[in-house]
Amino acid sequence: VEEVSGRLDEAQKTADGWGPISQDPNLADQHAHNVRKFREGLAELQRGVDDVNDQAARFSAHNVPLTPANSAKLHDLNNRWKNLETAVNDRWRQVASRSREVTPLTPAQLASSVSPPWERATTSNKVPYYINHDQESTHWDHPIMMDLLDSMNEFNHIKFSAYRTATKLRMLQKKLSLDLAKLQMATDVFDEHGLRGQNDRLIDVGDMVVVLSALYANISADHPEVNTTLAIDLCLNWLLNVYDSQRTGQMRVLSFKIGLVCLCCGHLEEKYRYMFRLIADPNRLVDQRKLGLLLHDCVQVPRQLGEVAAFGGSNIEPSVRSCFTKAGKDRETIEAVHFLAWVQQEPQSLVWLAVLHRVAASENIQHQVKCNICKAYPIVGLRYRCLKCLSFDMCQRCFFDGRSGKSHKITHPMR
Repeated sequence: VEEVSGRLDEAQKTADGWGPISQDPNLADQHAHNVRKFREGLAELQRGVDDVNDQAARFSAHNVPLTPANSAKLHDLNNRWKNLETAVNDRWRQVASRSREVTPLTPAQLASSVSPPWERATTSNKVPYYINHDQESTHWDHPIMMDLLDSMNEFNHIKFSAYRTATKLRMLQKKLSLDLAKLQMATDVFDEHGLRGQNDRLIDVGDMVVVLSALYANISADHPEVNTTLAIDLCLNWLLNVYDSQRTGQMRVLSFKIGLVCLCCGHLEEKYRYMFRLIADPNRLVDQRKLGLLLHDCVQVPRQLGEVAAFGGSNIEPSVRSCFTKAGKDRETIEAVHFLAWVQQEPQSLVWLAVLHRVAASENIQHQVKCNICKAYPIVGLRYRCLKCLSFDMCQRCFFDGRSGKSHKITHPMR
């Protein structure tokens, strides 16, 4: 507590030292840049505050109460953190309104995401659709999205559903350039556009484009090769496919955030922590209804690919019961520590997300061994070793295909 409290004091001193905001747009841009960098630095402090609260929760779970003094320190720490967050967010809104850093793309600019014979059009509620003038047909999906979804069929040979789904999502993630969007970058953009604490309200297509424009502007600052106009249109297309298949032009803010967080770049545990914070009450507690909303939004991602049956289907009640049962008998609410302990076991409804992270982390790794099935050398990507056969290694393609050898059987345990 003392260490985190000291770091919080330093951050507060920095925030207290901010002067008046200049009316000069050039200086306003610099102020916006400085506040953004400061917010990025707060991510580590956020982890420290979370760790302290997790430790307190573990004590509570083992019936070890905090002393009144430590309880008061923890309460004070959380209040100061909330006050700092509020102050920083207020400062950002003030500087962002005078900054020229990010300008949302207009419908006319987004229209350039397609070329003849295609035309991008919008409905009365701003939902995009695409006209093929040669074929005289209309489609909800961008032509590149249609090609992408078709190309995913090449992964249908993968025997194991979690790996099949993860491989498809990895292809999608790269096509949308979300593998270049850091988790902190995404969450900052949400907060900068007034979405903090607004998870139960609806966001329309116009506001989605505003947020996505800011997110991809940050991505292109580090990766100028990204076609932001196309990426924004494809990302919007995907989000609507997942959370607004009827094209009403709206979805819940929670859904919008969850979709982007699932596919952005970041540590898996940090994603889970952020997801939990989205649904937690002011006391950092989550009931069964809120957890159900979170899991429902998560499973929509594999559902859109036709893979949801392997992850428990659309019924998330068994997953909710599983989480609360692990947390302890007759609990009405859970804390972050309980949720994290549960997701670390890779429950059925979320295992695809953990596998996506493993696939992404290993895709360029080379192992100086030969695959005992196809003889590929070196093995690139995930490497699997049989725990029953002596020195038996497999590449990920042979493992995904469920192939076996002379003595190796598909039922053998692998790691």
